[in-house]
Amino acid sequence: MLKMLLVYGHLLATCIALGRVLQADHKLWSWRKEALDLMQRQYIEDTQKIVTLALWALWGSGLLLVLQGYVAEGDAYLLNQKLWAKVTVVALLTLNGALLHRIGFPLLQKGAFVLLHASGRTRLAILGALSMSSWLFASFLGVARAWNHALPYLHVMGAFAALALLACAVSLTVASAAGTMGDRWSRTGSE
Repeated sequence: MLKMLLVYGHLLATCIALGRVLQADHKLWSWRKEALDLMQRQYIEDTQKIVTLALWALWGSGLLLVLQGYVAEGDAYLLNQKLWAKVTVVALLTLNGALLHRIGFPLLQKGAFVLLHASGRTRLAILGALSMSSWLFASFLGVARAWNHALPYLHVMGAFAALALLACAVSLTVASAAGTMGDRWSRTGSE
């Protein structure tokens, strides 16, 4: 019963965090042409708090699940390469979240995304792509039971790296196009 409750709590925290991240990314994209107003900045702050709390719940329930697995199965549980890949991906998404709070979101306070300097758009695009690909891949690993004790750590991390690189390439392309849009928008607005 304890394992089932831990898995359920872990799933709920994942759903809350991933749902809020997806929703926030959608809203941020729709706000790309405007400077954020007070309500939009409050939404980002609320999202940061919700996702941070969900991430703490994920770390706590995840560690308890690992402990429970170790108690039930011993060292064999810890030999699961997918488990360590998931821990790595969650550690990376946690670090990326800290960078979003410290670097990414303050950039959004400076003005419209499309009007940011290219380096600012690039930083936001990469941080956003790494956030989304990390959250999606960590969630996938949670249900990828067939990979337990089947794939080596480097294969799982290679799949993650491929997804992250693809997400970064797409986001950089979109950020570049948004910059072009911003250049046109600022020229027509100033004429």
